[in-house]
Amino acid sequence: MSSRKAVKTALNAGRYPLYLYKNILRLHYGLPAQARLMGDTYVRDEFRRHKTAAPEHVKVFIEEWTNYCVMLSKQLSGSGLRRGAFGKDLEGKIDDLADEQIHQLLELKIEAEKHLGSDSQFVKSLEDLGIIKESKK
Repeated sequence: MSSRKAVKTALNAGRYPLYLYKNILRLHYGLPAQARLMGDTYVRDEFRRHKTAAPEHVKVFIEEWTNYCVMLSKQLSGSGLRRGAFGKDLEGKIDDLADEQIHQLLELKIEAEKHLGSDSQFVKSLEDLGIIKESKK
């Protein structure tokens, strides 16, 4: 896609969510394979859920995903990750989230740890407490 066409598409408010969605999936190519699979699945699910959302929710949704897209594009180079890690620290923002959003973040963390294999003790302790179902391995 030429840069002029990309700018024209981005300025078209009705098509911007599709442009953003495609751009995020394109950026995910630079992530490690497991992170890419999980990220692509999450992005698809979130964009599907917000297809029929109220306009005030859509505005916040688009702003946050645009911020994510910009942040990820700064952290990736043409050959993948520039630095050893990606993402951003949510410290201080957690207090502003609704209970439902915190629960969704916890579910995302659990799924990420299952797929990436990190901090399995955290997942095991949640399984022991009955907060989540035992993972199938």
